[in-house]
Amino acid sequence: MRISKADVARAQKYQDAVREVTLQLRREQERRERFTASVLTQPETARNWWLERHLDDLGAIDWDTFREKVLPLVGAADDAQSKAEYISRTIQHVLERLEDDPAEHARFATTVRTVLEQMGWGDAAPVLTAGETPLADGPTRHGGDEGKRRQAAETGAAA
Repeated sequence: MRISKADVARAQKYQDAVREVTLQLRREQERRERFTASVLTQPETARNWWLERHLDDLGAIDWDTFREKVLPLVGAADDAQSKAEYISRTIQHVLERLEDDPAEHARFATTVRTVLEQMGWGDAAPVLTAGETPLADGPTRHGGDEGKRRQAAETGAAA
């Protein structure tokens, strides 16, 4: 069999292109592995990386995107701050659902009080009494005097 010089040149060009793409893919894979090993091993390291990326415009930092897109990739995202943020978002979601439904709020408060007592944390249950609960006086989407009272209750200032 004979192969023409043009076919040999085309085959060589093809092999060179395949080799170049393979090298590019390998470099990209190594870059991702280094990134994962250096940034995505600890939540604090990931937070520092995110902050460093936005040093030019700190006001534009989108921590929600960080929590939704970056933090789940972190291998040890069970640090105290991550847990606190998760609990905070969960409580915020519960508060938003309960703020317009006093009956659901009362049922929720009763359930939480029972759970706290069962856990031996009855000393935390008094915060759930009607009229004093952060659930009833928590953040709201509404404005006016009620919103000011709720904000004052949150900050501890007099209304």
